[in-house]
This record gives sequence, structure tokens and C-alpha cells, in this order.
Amino acid sequence: MRYVDAVTDISIADIKVDLMRTAYDNDRALLNSFDPRVVLLWTVLFMIVPWLFYDPLPLAVLLAAAFVLAALSQVSKYLLALLLFGQVTNVGFFVVMVPAVGGAIRAAGYLGDNTGRVTEGLAALDPAVLGEVWSIAVGATARGVDTALTSQEVGIDAVGAVVPFFLKLTIISVISLAVFSAMSPRKLSKGMLRLGVPRQLTFAIAYGYRMMPLLVEEYHALVNSFRLRSQVPENTGFLKWRYFYYLLKLSVKAFYPLIFNVAKRARVTVEAMETKGFSRSLGDEQSRALRTEGMMVRTRDVSFVFGSLLFVAAVWAFT
Repeated sequence: MRYVDAVTDISIADIKVDLMRTAYDNDRALLNSFDPRVVLLWTVLFMIVPWLFYDPLPLAVLLAAAFVLAALSQVSKYLLALLLFGQVTNVGFFVVMVPAVGGAIRAAGYLGDNTGRVTEGLAALDPAVLGEVWSIAVGATARGVDTALTSQEVGIDAVGAVVPFFLKLTIISVISLAVFSAMSPRKLSKGMLRLGVPRQLTFAIAYGYRMMPLLVEEYHALVNSFRLRSQVPENTGFLKWRYFYYLLKLSVKAFYPLIFNVAKRARVTVEAMETKGFSRSLGDEQSRALRTEGMMVRTRDVSFVFGSLLFVAAVWAFT
């Protein structure tokens, strides 16, 4: 219920807190307690495992296990909700959108074929043309509905065929969210650095993690400042389109100061790091060893990997 309540009762403050928790240390997350090198290699391994299964049942079991891992790793509920929304809309595209568009095109084509007769009847001021218009409209609707229903049956069959593919993508996405949301940027960069990833890239990833909540906070402050200096339209219009257009203009106006502030902050960060000798330390092995000291593969890390492999073997054997 905690995840459901969080999604239905969403607020900007909740999103910012969630991003802060993702960007900084998440000590209570399960995956954050393991060695980052082991977690990264485990992630690569489990990007491959779903493609070894073809039946929906074992994939559903793996997906359930991935969601349990995501819950233990305290993955952002908003990211999970966004992921599930994307998968549901993919299914809805095949079942609803494609048949609806196909039916609309079929109906429009029938109307286009009979436009000439209606035009001639209207030009001749023939009263019988009204009945003919009605019959054409009924015929177009019937053909559109028939095409939509037929396409929907095909779409449902297509969804059934691609369900394993969707399950595989969802498993990989949930595992990726669990790993990169649970591990702190510092720990993630250390693990990648020890695995041989260039330090410039590890620094860019860690810096991006750190900057994300600051950007959200600053963007929110800029939008609020523009709202204080502007006036909300009194007449909101149909379906409040004027109000949403007003919010859209504010969001665009707030975007440009944000970019300038990001450039300024990046320049200050670069100057501060160069003052501390960042460029000189890039190729220094002692600096690399100093940054990654204390990392150790322990028994619980090995047990986690072998336990995961035993679980996959059990799924393979019993499903």
C-alpha cells in the first residue's frame, strides 16, 4: 500500500526527497551493502539471464523476484510507476490505439469514396440526399467498427506473442533501477574505477547523480519565482487549456536561467577541482588506489551471486 499511496498522493516535495535519496547514500538498500564490483558484474549477468527463457511462467517468476529485489533496494516508487506506465501503454497501443486508428482510417476512406454522390445530391437540391447521407454515415461507422474489432483481435494475438519480450525488457529495467538507485554515486564510481573504467567517466556519472537533485530544486525555485511575477489567467478556457498553456510558458522561461546556472556551477566545480589537482591525479595509480582502498569481496557478496544463480537454476528446473 505504501507504493500505491505514494503514486496516488504525489507532490513536488516527495519527488525531490526521492531524488535526494537516490543521489546520496542509501545505506539501508540491500544492493548498497554489497561490493560494487560484484553488483555490477551481477547486473551484467542478469541482463543476459532473461533471454535464456522463452515461456511466460519462468519469466513471470523472475519478474516477481526482480520486484522483490527492487522493494528491498528501496527503488524510487515514481520510477517504478513510470516503468509500469510505459509497459501498460505499450500493451494499450496494440489493443486500443492500433484498432481505433485502423477503424477511423477505414471509415474515412468509405466517406471519401461516397463524397461525390453527396456533393452531386446537394448541388441538385435533392431531398433524398439527406437519407443517403445518413446511410453513408451508418455504413462508414459500421465498417470502421468492424475493422477496429478485427484489428483488436489481431492486436490481442500480437500482444500474446510479444508478452515474453515485454517481460524480459521489464525484468532488465527493474533490475537496472534496483542497482543504480540503490548504490550511492560514490560507491558506483569506485566499483567502475576498480573494474578499469576511465576515471573521467566515473567522475561524470557521480557528478551527474549529485547534480540531479540540485537541478530539480533550482528549477522548482525558478518556476516559483516566475509564478510570483506573473498572473494566472482568470478565464481558464475549455478543459483549462489557458492555465496549462500558462504553466507551459513558465516551464520554458525557467529552463533558460537553469541552463545558465548549470554552466556557471560547472565552471566553478571545474576550477575548484583543478585547484585540488584533479587532472594530475587522473593517470596516477596511487590516487586510484587511494580512492578505491577498503574495497573487499566478502563471503556475503559471493553468497549473493551464487544464491541468485541457484534461484535461476531452480526456476529453470521447476517451471
